[in-house]
Amino acid sequence: MRDFEKRVSREFNSRFLKYGAQPKSSLWFSKERQILRFDLIISFMKKNGADKHFTVSDIGCGYGGFLERLMVNLKHQEFSYCGFDIAKNPIEYCNKNFVQKDAKFYCRSLPIQMADYSVMSGTFNYAPDLSVNDWKNYLFEKLTSIWNFTQRSMIFNLMISNEAKITSQDISYIEKETVFNFCQKYFGHTQHYYSPKLPKEITFCVSR
Repeated sequence: MRDFEKRVSREFNSRFLKYGAQPKSSLWFSKERQILRFDLIISFMKKNGADKHFTVSDIGCGYGGFLERLMVNLKHQEFSYCGFDIAKNPIEYCNKNFVQKDAKFYCRSLPIQMADYSVMSGTFNYAPDLSVNDWKNYLFEKLTSIWNFTQRSMIFNLMISNEAKITSQDISYIEKETVFNFCQKYFGHTQHYYSPKLPKEITFCVSR
């Protein structure tokens, strides 16, 4: 899958150079919808035991939008944050523009240390040049690796359809039951949340 990740990296580097630190660079076309996704993730974190200080791995962090939302909702001393992304340009932006002591950014696809919460917002939506089966294998392989670096909960969103598919725009969709059953069988207690404001996606939370 190295060639696939290289293709994704090139696309997001290019989009960041074109659009800068805004949702379009991460293939999100609405700031309001992006904030809603982030708030759903944060609500799961709070329900699943976020206490006075916790650690977060943000996989597919882009230009740091989720960190910005965490800082709106929580005091900075309440958490430590690591962001990971395979695109170099947004990571360089984050390292220059986020100067918080407990925020670090790395250009890589997987975490390098355990965290209480592993979060992924839109991380697996873009699937250029992959078949549906190859994308599913990639998704479940990455979730398995990230789960091994998760102390408390793994929270992520996916585009959902009655049948798995990849559109002509290279956006991936999967059946809700397929993801739920996999996570429940191999990881831990799995919850999911649907918002009518985000009618084509589901947020999953898997907890130990």
